[in-house]
Amino acid sequence: MQITDVLQVSLNKVQSENLRRFAKKLPKVAEHVKIYDLPGGGKAFQADVRARNISGSFARYEKQVDARGKTILYTKTTYAPDGGIVHIKFKFPPGPAFYPGG
Repeated sequence: MQITDVLQVSLNKVQSENLRRFAKKLPKVAEHVKIYDLPGGGKAFQADVRARNISGSFARYEKQVDARGKTILYTKTTYAPDGGIVHIKFKFPPGPAFYPGG
C-alpha cells in the first residue's frame, strides 16, 4: 500500500500509527492513501478500491482521527459509475448502512 499526497500534512506519532493500521486493513487492490487536514489538528485518511464487477464503480474507505490519534469516524462509501452514492456503511461508530433515495 502506497501512502501519498502528504506534501503539506504532518502526522504525530499516534496518528502515524493509526494510518499504518488503516492502510494494513485495506483490500490489497486499494489505490494509494490520501491524507487531509481536519479542523483541530485531526486527519482524514482516504483510499479508493475499484469494483471488479461493475465498471466505473468504486468504494471509498475514509477514517478520521483527532489530534490525539483517536478514531472519530470510519466509513465505506460505495459509488455508482455516474458518481452517485449507492450506500454508506458506518464502520465506526457502528451504525446502520445508509442508502440515499432508498
